[in-house]
Amino acid sequence: MAPTLDRHVVTAVLVAHDGARWLPEALKALLTQSRPVQRLVTVDTGSADRGPAVLAEVVGENEVLTLPRTTGYGEAIAEALRQDAASAPVPEDESAPAHHAHHADQAQGSRKPRTEWIWLLHDDCAPERDALDRLLRTADADPNVAVLGPKVRDWEDRRVLRELGVTVDAAGRRHTGLDRREFDQGQHDGVRDVLSVGSAGMLVRRDVWERLGGFDVEYGVFRDDLDFCWRVHAAGYRVVTASDAVVYHAEASRRGLREIGMTAEHPARRDRRNALLTLLANQPLGAMPRALVRNVWASLAHALVLVVTKRPGMAREELRALGDVLRSPGRLRRARAARAEGRTRARRSVRRFQTRWVVLRRAGEAVSEYFAAHERDREDRDDDLTADEPGPIRRFLARPGVMVVLGLAAVAVAAERSLATAAGRLGGGALVPAWGGASDLWAQYLSGWHPVGLGTDAGSPPYVGVLAVLSTAAFGKPWLAVSVLLLGGVPLAGLTAYRASRLLVVEAPRTGRRARASGRRVPVSAVRAWFAAVYALLPAATGAVAGGRIGTCVVLVLLPLIAVHAARLYGFPRSQAAGLDARTRRKRAGRAAWTVALLLAVAMSFVPLIWPVALLAAGMVRALLDRPGRQGLRGLSIALGVPPLLTLPWTAGLLLHPSRFLTEAGLHRRFDPAAPADLLALDPGGPGTPARWALAGLLAVAVCALPLRSRRGHVLAGWLLAVFGLLVAVLTSAATVTKGADEAPVWPGAALLFAGAGVLLAATAAVQRATEALAGHHLIYKAGGAAVLAAALTAPVLAAALWVAGGAGGPLGRLDPDTVPQFVQGTGGVRTLVLHREPTGRVSYTVLRGARPRLGESEVTVEGGRARDRMDDLVAGLSAGREGDDGPALTRMGVQYLLVPHPAKDPLTRVLDASPELTRLSRTGTFAVWRLQATSARMMLLEGSTVTPLSAGRVNARVQIPPGTGPRTLLLAEPADGGWRAALNGDEVKARTVDGWAQGYDLPTAGGEFELTRSMTMRHIWVAIQGIAVLLVAVLALPGAQTDTLMLAGERERRRRGRRGRRRAPRARAQRALPPASTVEPPEQPEPAEEPSTEEVS
Repeated sequence: MAPTLDRHVVTAVLVAHDGARWLPEALKALLTQSRPVQRLVTVDTGSADRGPAVLAEVVGENEVLTLPRTTGYGEAIAEALRQDAASAPVPEDESAPAHHAHHADQAQGSRKPRTEWIWLLHDDCAPERDALDRLLRTADADPNVAVLGPKVRDWEDRRVLRELGVTVDAAGRRHTGLDRREFDQGQHDGVRDVLSVGSAGMLVRRDVWERLGGFDVEYGVFRDDLDFCWRVHAAGYRVVTASDAVVYHAEASRRGLREIGMTAEHPARRDRRNALLTLLANQPLGAMPRALVRNVWASLAHALVLVVTKRPGMAREELRALGDVLRSPGRLRRARAARAEGRTRARRSVRRFQTRWVVLRRAGEAVSEYFAAHERDREDRDDDLTADEPGPIRRFLARPGVMVVLGLAAVAVAAERSLATAAGRLGGGALVPAWGGASDLWAQYLSGWHPVGLGTDAGSPPYVGVLAVLSTAAFGKPWLAVSVLLLGGVPLAGLTAYRASRLLVVEAPRTGRRARASGRRVPVSAVRAWFAAVYALLPAATGAVAGGRIGTCVVLVLLPLIAVHAARLYGFPRSQAAGLDARTRRKRAGRAAWTVALLLAVAMSFVPLIWPVALLAAGMVRALLDRPGRQGLRGLSIALGVPPLLTLPWTAGLLLHPSRFLTEAGLHRRFDPAAPADLLALDPGGPGTPARWALAGLLAVAVCALPLRSRRGHVLAGWLLAVFGLLVAVLTSAATVTKGADEAPVWPGAALLFAGAGVLLAATAAVQRATEALAGHHLIYKAGGAAVLAAALTAPVLAAALWVAGGAGGPLGRLDPDTVPQFVQGTGGVRTLVLHREPTGRVSYTVLRGARPRLGESEVTVEGGRARDRMDDLVAGLSAGREGDDGPALTRMGVQYLLVPHPAKDPLTRVLDASPELTRLSRTGTFAVWRLQATSARMMLLEGSTVTPLSAGRVNARVQIPPGTGPRTLLLAEPADGGWRAALNGDEVKARTVDGWAQGYDLPTAGGEFELTRSMTMRHIWVAIQGIAVLLVAVLALPGAQTDTLMLAGERERRRRGRRGRRRAPRARAQRALPPASTVEPPEQPEPAEEPSTEEVS
């Protein structure tokens, strides 16, 4: 030992708490230091294991300070330093061992004053043999160094770095600057200034410790070392790390490897609370308010992330910790006052140690680690591959599921070739073109008043919100989201169907003859590919594309996913569920229930019929299967009860008007209904469907499956689902429903998807049996199997060929945005009445408000009411050539123009030409337009017979009213209700009903500024609640996240031991009984030293 180290007097304080597992090695490492400590104080805080006996055996029973179990680490250190043993006199020559005495003699005249040090140790840390010596050598280099910390490595894997200094970010999050499981290769070696060092192996000058009051005893555990080091910096001293001094640390308390006896609260709560207190107590007064606000938001955001990642318990502890700090301003004030007394250095001396942009850096590291982990897994799987094996891209493209999707995408592109140039203008049939951007969809969904038709306060249908979310993800392009769902519906359905087929089509066990014939069998992946292709090319799928029925396309894509998770809800497949414990099965069923609820809510937003169909199907399945029990009933209640709640208040409208269950997203246009024979062939009617005989092979194979004894459950379930879907299709196709101004029969496409899925389910059982027969040796069986497979293959081949040959054209196509004249699309607030005489003689009409129709507007059009009755009467009179004041009455409803599509074919053209109240403006082969002679506007000032149009926005308005000569009425051409608020010069104006339907206001002779507003607060609150509910359901549907490694590693270890571990606990404890101190082996060192006796230490 060098003479300069002779002046140091070191008092080691070791605190033990349920540490018998680590104490022998920790004590051995301490007692075999190359530079021994002069004083040793051991403390036990109420350990419930053999820890006290181990301490007494090594240092003597009278030398162990025993404190209550509720004693914190800082309080234990303070109590230990108050003991006589911590201040016992140390002779001048004790610092210099005999073999270094000559150095001491030579340095007598130049000896420096003694320096007292405190070495803090845990019962789960073991310093290397020369750790103290190297710490003291580093301290000798600068007298301003007050705190030193060693390099901390992992107790189990001693190559892994755990800590080499600690810092925090602006949100109080602890950072070590190390990667996860980073190996120590000397990359961080050296003496460095840091914000803090951990208390395990911390070496502190005793005078600084006593001046600053040591650890804050109110912390108990966690962050007391950070707080102390922060105060050391503020007092003008240095905190450094010495990388050549190494300590091995198990971090038992942080990892949950033992219980923290001093408190019953969760470690995460105490850790976060102490972090906030440290950050706020040590900040200057000017920076503290900003830090408080920042950490409030950081805690809320972190809690939200924890909830999203399915760790609600950790989120609760995060919020509780924040509440503890906010509810105790007195404690924070006292802490700040105590820390202000010894501060001699500005905050910038500490700020340089705090990390910045750590959240983004960690996110990038997490992404890199994710891909690195997958790459390692791939390398592990591919260790036996040769150099001739294909690369990762080729292997990905060679996957059966990818090949199916790519093949279906090629078929779809070929069939939809006429729609390739329709980007942004795709429309026709049931599809309304997706004009505008994602912000327009969001504004429409959030709006509490829709200037559509005659005006309505009905909420937008939920599918508008779904399209708004998808459009936002599609770079703000609604047309792109619609194109992906509609034109990409077939390949997307193939993807989800292939995913579902993995649950249905499984590899049969290969034993006996099956094992010998396995080389000749048709691969399972081929059967799955066939299943996906047939499902994606069902007639309802291709017909939905041609008819612009985006709702049916969404159901087509989601139905296999709903089926997969519904099967898991019921406990299928049984073979997988049997291998899980009861707790895991409950979690699995619970996630499946929430997933079904979310998917079903999305599906019914586009096609409301899906919900009652799913309700009936679930009842039928429950009646046929064993009773699901209490847990199963709970899952069914979630899966079927949550979707209508998520779509409120739109669902209430469905229940009040049951006929709306038979409509779907978009326009309700007429089509050629299917004949009963077509329905039996799964053809819903309309354009884009293949010939009736295209699926004859599939139906024949499904019929052949009926006599099968193997997979009989699949066959019966498939045929029951097919019959059920056909029954629903027959009943719904016979109905005629009015939606807005359109009256048309119901399209049974969604119901036939259920029927087609059922037929396919039964046929798949026959195909699987045919593949087994084809691999056998019996010639007749092989011939029968080949025939079944050939018939099954005709379905996707013929469906794809006919679809490509006929194309996806029909009503769907590229629409010209200027079909309506520009002067009709003006922004003056006037409306256009579009008239059309149907073959039945009925005159239908649509009211356009200057702009093109938008997605979701047909669902919010007013049905019934006084405004609708008034317009019905005026349209009937006008189309019949009735003489009277129908023209002025139409202008008072905001109508300025009349438009008739295809005027040459519509007899209404002659009637309107003969009306003296109309002036024809133009006529083309596409449309004819007339203008009413009287002036119209959305808002008009009526004074006697004089009508003065006023400028108004789509909803709210602010206009200057000129003075008048008598009583006047302001007419707002919107249905009268209590949602409008009007003020003249700031004074509220009383409303009244005009013409029996419209909103009106009596105005005084004096003019002024008139302001009209519509409150939408309730709509916004409801949408916010709906969004939170959807987010909550999505979180519950997600798989569980990994629990925090530091906090619950011990809990996972205890669960892994399980009941067997508890039964063997007495014998295990006996086997782990520690030997006497003389037989305990020291940690592996290059040069192990001889162990000192107990008498020498004490």
